[in-house]
Amino acid sequence: DCQTPSGESIVRQLLYGQGYFEDRFGRRSKVAWLPDTFGFSPAVPQLLRGAGIEGFFTYKLNWSEANRFPHDLYEWEGLDGSTVLAHSFDNPGQDYNGNVRPLDLLGTWKNFEGKRRHPETLFSFGWGDGGGGPTEEMLENYSRLKRFPAMPRLRMATVEGFFEGLPKAGLPRWTGELYLELHRGTLTTQAKVKKLNREAEHRLLEAEALLTLASLRGVAYPAEELEGAWKALLLNQFHDILPGTSIREVYEVTHGELEGVVQTAEGLRDGALAAGEDRDGAPALLAANASLHPRPLTVLLDGEDARSLADADERALPVQETEGGALLVHDPRRLVPGLGWTVLRGAEGRPASTDVAPDVRAEEVGGGVVIESGLLRVEVGADGTLHRVFDREAEREVLAGRANALWAYTDKPRNWEAWDVEEGYEGEGEEIPADAVEIVEWGPLRASVRVMRRWRGSSISQTYRLLLGSRRLDVETWVDWHERRVLLRALFPLNVRSHEATSETMFGAQRRPTHGNTGWDAARFEVSAHRFCDLSEPGYGVALMNDGKYGHSAKGNVLGISMLRSPLYPDPLADEGEHRFTYSLYPHPGDWTAAGVTREAFALNSPLVPVRGGGTPEESSFVEAEGLELALAGLKRSEDGKAVVLRLYEPHGARGLAHLRFPGGLKWAEKTNLMEDSGGTPVEVESGRVELEIEPFEVVTLRMEPGTG
Repeated sequence: DCQTPSGESIVRQLLYGQGYFEDRFGRRSKVAWLPDTFGFSPAVPQLLRGAGIEGFFTYKLNWSEANRFPHDLYEWEGLDGSTVLAHSFDNPGQDYNGNVRPLDLLGTWKNFEGKRRHPETLFSFGWGDGGGGPTEEMLENYSRLKRFPAMPRLRMATVEGFFEGLPKAGLPRWTGELYLELHRGTLTTQAKVKKLNREAEHRLLEAEALLTLASLRGVAYPAEELEGAWKALLLNQFHDILPGTSIREVYEVTHGELEGVVQTAEGLRDGALAAGEDRDGAPALLAANASLHPRPLTVLLDGEDARSLADADERALPVQETEGGALLVHDPRRLVPGLGWTVLRGAEGRPASTDVAPDVRAEEVGGGVVIESGLLRVEVGADGTLHRVFDREAEREVLAGRANALWAYTDKPRNWEAWDVEEGYEGEGEEIPADAVEIVEWGPLRASVRVMRRWRGSSISQTYRLLLGSRRLDVETWVDWHERRVLLRALFPLNVRSHEATSETMFGAQRRPTHGNTGWDAARFEVSAHRFCDLSEPGYGVALMNDGKYGHSAKGNVLGISMLRSPLYPDPLADEGEHRFTYSLYPHPGDWTAAGVTREAFALNSPLVPVRGGGTPEESSFVEAEGLELALAGLKRSEDGKAVVLRLYEPHGARGLAHLRFPGGLKWAEKTNLMEDSGGTPVEVESGRVELEIEPFEVVTLRMEPGTG
């Protein structure tokens, strides 16, 4: 799949895939062969190039229903300007499962638009979707038809050989995503596997980063365990597993495998810094930050750790007991360093600190509930929807109508149950009303309001949560789903006017129209977004974030998020049962780049990690970033074990200078490719600092040796 995985997942697909080719065949592949994938992120060309791949083949774009894709021999340009040579063909007989028959051969040649620029097109034959390969009959037909009069000439060739013979200039160029105008339901179907995929990606990122930091202190780096976990995740990103279009038996295995990846990553992560004792003899407690940037101190501790706490300077930390009995430690004034940690110390005998002003609180008002902080006033109606969100700092209304209305739509595709969402589905649906609204946390650090709904045979519980000092209104959601052929969505009409919405994709973001002026625009009624979708006008905007959803819509001023589907085929129990996920409303002054939306969406998916540890500095940071904003893709030991690899990317489409300072020192560094090859471009290191000139949406892989001397 090339829409749902993170950018780092695609990097690892390429890293391990090319490694396999080198190991087995002594060379790397030069062509990406993805005939049946349901659309492609605009980040893919840069990643292919970074792995030494220059050619790209797909077939599926021929299936688009509304508009015929205009090219079959072209340059595909990605977000950052990288290009790959792209080719497809259109066989009217058996698609990419070609049969060597006159109908298939003549039709493919007739449909080949690129014949004006090149006298040959590929034609793949054999039963490929399900296996089997060429048959004797196909090979016999080839020998008889290869020079048959009035037929196109045939010759056997390798894919790489064909691509090497293609023209390198004078081809049309397609810029941006390759959007398939079909199979839009694959962004939502089988919600559990998508949630587990997101969790596994972030837990592995956290584990690798903290284990790399621990390795710099002499702790063994578990390379084999991490590789095994990564490969289990990557296997389950196959284009019929992650999109949700496999049979029931597949998901019975997949869920267990991905849960195992998450558990392995969490165990390795938590063990990375777990050694030694606090100076009082008790295990030390660390708040670890796997982000590139400093973040406010916010951690949830279980009952075992529920005690009054102080920071390293013996200053009491603000705490609040949560509804579940855990201890929330939250102080927006104290920052945990990026790619580092801070120590929390026990402070038994002291009263818990409530040194917060102004606090956040909830109260019942007129049949509904109001949550209020110094930044936002949130009004939840008796129907469970958001009746009002007022930005107190910007002094403006955030919403243009009731928001977070839950809608259940009849979902009966014409042909492909698990694959498709039909255009016009909004015409047959109903809003799900609330049965109860209650305050479950009153403040002063966090206020929470729970909304309960029952609809047909299903139950939905949503908890609005607002933290002190935060603009992010979380909607923690639990669903016990027992419906068939129903699409569950949430809608957010916003007091923002923009002709474009911005959605996160692999290593960047893409803009799409919010109108349907053309057939191409109208066909994008359901689109992919990773951790956020944002609607911004000059000076203000609102982002809709999530921790495991991918199907979104942006129509006019209304952002929508698809949560669950329940198709009957090929898995008659798809999405049946319990689901837990969170999505968030994030109003912000400035546009999405100025407001740090990418940072906040990362924080939603990778909160600070409380780990028991010791023998570590009171506070530590691996790297401090200044200048042009960068985001973390990964921090790991190199595959050869001889260096550290730090991968960063520019998330906004900006260019400029980025400055990295390594407090622990840096012996040498070089820019390398995604394969981590040594002998890259040297980077000048001066007193533990490096300066990088960054292009828009550029992915930068640094191979380095931290330390002094």
